[in-house]
Amino acid sequence: MLRHPLASTAILSAGYDPATQSLELEFRNGRIYRYANVPRGVYDFLLRSPSKGGFVSRMIDGKYSHQDVTPAPAEQDLAHALQASLIEAGRRQD
Repeated sequence: MLRHPLASTAILSAGYDPATQSLELEFRNGRIYRYANVPRGVYDFLLRSPSKGGFVSRMIDGKYSHQDVTPAPAEQDLAHALQASLIEAGRRQD
């Protein structure tokens, strides 16, 4: 789903698919959630809201079912992170 950047301290981007009434939010912490059966008007109000995070807390969270659609990290990135953590752990023991 195509998401558009938002001016928000909590939400990096938002996208909406009117055919499926799906709202997708990418949070600044890296998590991406897709909310189901969200009316178009809710998305429109989100875009106009001065506090995007507050709007999501009040009007979306707990009112629409959602799933975490954050892509899993690439295996290579995971291996690199593990190697880096082992190197760092070895340094701490020295």
